[in-house]
Amino acid sequence: MPKRSFHRTRCSMAAFALAFLAASPGLHAFTFSDGKSMSCVAGGKTVEEVDADAGQGALGFTGKTVRTSTGFQIVWNSAKLKALPPDVHDYIFFHECAHARVPTVDEIQANCVGLQDMRAAGRAGSAVESRLGAFYGPGSGFWASTLACANAAATAPKTQ
Repeated sequence: MPKRSFHRTRCSMAAFALAFLAASPGLHAFTFSDGKSMSCVAGGKTVEEVDADAGQGALGFTGKTVRTSTGFQIVWNSAKLKALPPDVHDYIFFHECAHARVPTVDEIQANCVGLQDMRAAGRAGSAVESRLGAFYGPGSGFWASTLACANAAATAPKTQ
């Protein structure tokens, strides 16, 4: 494939990814720490986002993606979500959305795809990723695996 065509294809794929994730703020849109909103879209459908009821919130999760009869739903523990540092608060949206988009139950794969999507949306970069790494802890194998996966996928040649 000629270099120009490869670049155009890659740019088209990035634009598609952003359009796929981005939606105008709505009833079920996630609100980032800067006040902007985005909806998760999986399989061509907007993923419903709901607050956990009191019983679910006591389970200790911040967010979880569950299958429903019509697709997926993201359940948020609002109190835990609000207590997170801003970058982590924003990243967890991409992580939970990745569970529905791929779909996967694998946490590293959801982290990987979530970080790729966060980068594609212009919400990640070296400073943000350093703060995410600090949140997970110095030497975290979990975060190291996430970065290795996201970086490998970013440099892998695209196939058609």
